[in-house]
Amino acid sequence: MSKSSTSESIVTAYGFAYSSCGYCGNPNTSYSYGMHAYSLSCHDYQDLVDAGWRRSGRYLYKPHMRDTCCPQYTIRLDTTKFSASKSQRKIIGKFNRFMQGTWVPSGADDDSETVNDRPQSKSKKEAQKVFNLSESIHVSEGHEGWKYQFKVVMEPSSVTEEKFNLFKKYQTIIHKEPPSKVSARGYERFLVESPLRVEPSPKNTEPGYGSYHQCYYLNGKLVAVAVLDILPRFVSSVYFMYDPDYSFLGLGKYSALREISLCNELREDGREELKYYYMGYYIHSCPKMRYKGQYRPSYLCDPITREWHPFEKWIPELEKNQYVTFAAHGTTTADEKQPPPGMLDADSLTYDDIAQIPVYVSRGMKYVKLYVKDEPTLKGNEERIKELKEHAAAVGKDLATKMVYIIGVI
Repeated sequence: MSKSSTSESIVTAYGFAYSSCGYCGNPNTSYSYGMHAYSLSCHDYQDLVDAGWRRSGRYLYKPHMRDTCCPQYTIRLDTTKFSASKSQRKIIGKFNRFMQGTWVPSGADDDSETVNDRPQSKSKKEAQKVFNLSESIHVSEGHEGWKYQFKVVMEPSSVTEEKFNLFKKYQTIIHKEPPSKVSARGYERFLVESPLRVEPSPKNTEPGYGSYHQCYYLNGKLVAVAVLDILPRFVSSVYFMYDPDYSFLGLGKYSALREISLCNELREDGREELKYYYMGYYIHSCPKMRYKGQYRPSYLCDPITREWHPFEKWIPELEKNQYVTFAAHGTTTADEKQPPPGMLDADSLTYDDIAQIPVYVSRGMKYVKLYVKDEPTLKGNEERIKELKEHAAAVGKDLATKMVYIIGVI
């Protein structure tokens, strides 16, 4: 049976490991639990995300929030209650005027404006009343008489030379990566490969659920790509890359507003559950992450209870403590003898706790699916039993019984 052709979620674990941190730059200080996903249902993945997991290609990871150098909190925005701020409306307006040709930046990174027909100023109350996010975000598209022709195309994740060239330019200029370290295979593994299966939406409208590239074209040239996972309850931003030549457009902030609008449009299309926009992780110690709190109302997920608390409630605590949980008696620094935040104590699990986990066991040239309780060679194999207990502790006992676990070498 091919591991990639099944409709089931199929994973195998790497366990805990240290790695270099992409946020603080310190070597071997980022600590997380990792899994490889061959296949994932969209429902299983969104449950993992709500438990603090994220994906990079097919690699799934959950930070050890107490021991990692830069604790990463899952953040989400309630799009049903979002109201664009004055500065966010200005980003869209500036973008639209650039496409129209009525705003000309004086430099690549210049935020100053030269406007020929600036709209009449309105009071704050009036501006808030007339502003419609979805209408405003689409104003820039499809105007033959405008200076620039702008369009956005949503398509399944794919490899193209144009996308890779954009990725390389973005990584080398924005993230200062040496060109020799930016490869086509690395791009594919990071931003194209996905374990998510494409699944139909409630009304079979496009796009369905799965992994997509939202491509921005200016006069036919690819200038940005948003890598998105569209799931039943939310849209998850995986990555965003853009042509540095267009930094003056504030494309990072603009893309977030377009993705918030996407959530609203998909919900209006019959996906009633789709209420949230996930912007990845929020890391308070990383200044570049602070902008995520500007989209309101946003909430952070408690590492232990998995309850969502208003973003504003976290800030005073994160100013005082690197690791914060509102479990027990407010902000705590948990005893190191406790299991990793949000995980079970693997040592406390019994054989019965893992007996219902479906597994693939190698049988010569193929894998055979059965349950742990039905595989006699597992019951006496303490090493494998420990591995399965650690897996169940990491993802939770309920989710562990929904995903097939591969026993053996990947």
